[in-house]
Amino acid sequence: MPIRKSLQQFSFTSGMLDSAVEARLDVKAYHAGARDLTNMLGMSQGGVMTRGGFRRIGEISPPGDATTIRLASFTFALDRSYLIALSHQRIDIFRDGMLMQSLVPDPAVADDADRFFSSDELTDVDWTQSLDTMIMVHPQHPPRRLLRQHDAVDEEWFLDDLPLTHAPTFNFRGLTVGTATVSIVGNTATITSSDAGDFSDVDLSADAPSCWVRLHGGLIRLTEMTSATVARGTVVNEPEETTASEPGLWTVEEDAWSDIRGWPRSVNLFQGRLYFGQTRARPQTIWGSRAGSFFDFGTTSDALDDEAVELTLDNDEIAAVEQLFVSNEFLALTTGGIYACAETPVTPGNFFFKRQSELPASRIRPVELDGTVVFVRAASDGSRATCNELVLDDIRQVLVPQDIGLLAGGLINAPVDMAARMGTETDAANHLLLANADGSVAVLNTRRSQNIAGWTRMVLGGAGQVRAIATVGAKIHALVARNIAGTDRFFVEQLDPECRLDAATMPTPVGTVPTSEWSDLGALEGAEVSLLGDGCDLGTATVADGALTTPEPVSTLEVGWRFDWSVETMPLEAELSDGTFIGNRHRLIRATVRTGMASVYQVNGRDVGGRRLGEALLDDPPRTTGGTASVRFLGWAGGRRDGATTVRVEGRSTNPASILSITAEVTQ
Repeated sequence: MPIRKSLQQFSFTSGMLDSAVEARLDVKAYHAGARDLTNMLGMSQGGVMTRGGFRRIGEISPPGDATTIRLASFTFALDRSYLIALSHQRIDIFRDGMLMQSLVPDPAVADDADRFFSSDELTDVDWTQSLDTMIMVHPQHPPRRLLRQHDAVDEEWFLDDLPLTHAPTFNFRGLTVGTATVSIVGNTATITSSDAGDFSDVDLSADAPSCWVRLHGGLIRLTEMTSATVARGTVVNEPEETTASEPGLWTVEEDAWSDIRGWPRSVNLFQGRLYFGQTRARPQTIWGSRAGSFFDFGTTSDALDDEAVELTLDNDEIAAVEQLFVSNEFLALTTGGIYACAETPVTPGNFFFKRQSELPASRIRPVELDGTVVFVRAASDGSRATCNELVLDDIRQVLVPQDIGLLAGGLINAPVDMAARMGTETDAANHLLLANADGSVAVLNTRRSQNIAGWTRMVLGGAGQVRAIATVGAKIHALVARNIAGTDRFFVEQLDPECRLDAATMPTPVGTVPTSEWSDLGALEGAEVSLLGDGCDLGTATVADGALTTPEPVSTLEVGWRFDWSVETMPLEAELSDGTFIGNRHRLIRATVRTGMASVYQVNGRDVGGRRLGEALLDDPPRTTGGTASVRFLGWAGGRRDGATTVRVEGRSTNPASILSITAEVTQ
């Protein structure tokens, strides 16, 4: 007698699982996971819903092959946030989906392009922000600032070098071998060494880094070499005494940051100090400014609590400081592991970092989400880049990295950028977004308090490939590469739950509406695009001379590219009296899909929804409702002959849906 079994999936909180998990029926995530969740976003209540479309808000046109573009968030106040797009020698500032200002080199100013970063340099640019100033660093350039200035009416943005004072120095030359004597007249000091070798490498030319002498607790900036053994300079910190200093007890130093030694590579703010990390010459060093004075890195022999701080992470392997990050802890993410600042508030006497993990960090900027810090493990020595969160081990009192993409497998594919979005009034889910090298986006829906942690993926319509991603407030922005009429183009797009197409554009009607003629589509010239008019899918049309004609007159029109969405369960399995479905012939009798809202979709290729006689007029869009829909199936599927049986629900972005649960009835 046939055995029937009803299997119900109540949630998708474990997200899209790797194919290897299909053999792990014993894993708890199996029963709340899915084989496919494409272009769906996890809901905090456990279901999944079709994502909105990406609305086009701007285009960036870099010259030639200068195609690297970065996106950054700039938040001045809760109601005033900006998207910063960094491209080749250009900075574009967007607010509320509109381009506000573009900064480019002034052709009337010689070498003004040196203020900006080239495309080849953008990958290594890091930044932090405080109030109206964004500080940007690159290992080959002095730190710069993007400054927002405003009055009661207008605002304007400027880019210039960061006005640093009392930059740190370092002894790159080793121990001195001669005895030094010093004499001071007014603000000028004369230093004499008994060995000419102590000053042999001093270069006081205009393009060279500044040179310094540090002795008896004082600091002197050298300005002149009067002989091979005598140097003269300006007193910055007066020596405590002028007696002779023995060999090795005084030093000849050089600017720690320069074009020769390199400039800081990482930056952040913590407890009233500006911190820099890693230069080419000192990759493991972290510098902090004076407390309350971000641009002053001055020190004295007194080492007062508010003076600048400096620390080199000593380890048995290179721990180059890739990122400085502030959450509940002040973290240094390095190529040799994760370090946390041991004590706060920071002073010169307690500035110390304790190693938390040996896992190397990549250059991708970390994010904070749902109470934890998330970072990407560097891919090196054949290892795969992974996405990890730092979780406190209560027993050892250290932060332990955990791979949060372990069961998602191939969803995380050589990530190039990462962003996080906290829940909103309309969508309570917290989302982590990873832009992959293949142009897709892996999305994690997480709520730790509810044990929700499930991945889905975005694949953009029109063969769009995401190259960078950022969140501004609760809005997700992406830099999307598209090939339109044979030309590679780069669009800034914003995820909009009200849109149904990607690269969505709202054209201008020609004449009064409803109309079939629409214009202002020059950005999509020559492209075959999808049309959504008055909520109905109108097929496709080709843009010519910046305009197109719809098949019938409509009052509203959205132009862009459709995308497909899909939800597929893991292979249906159950324990039976004589075994399981595995390896045995079985078939799917019926599938029941419960939706929060849906109109037209397919279940294992069978149409669900659509128009019925006696309902609304034929030119209205399909009605969107919630409820349950059952589909019956005939014939055998699964087992030895056809492989595992699943329930697959799919549709188009023009007919979005939210899937709450799926019930399958299987017979053997």
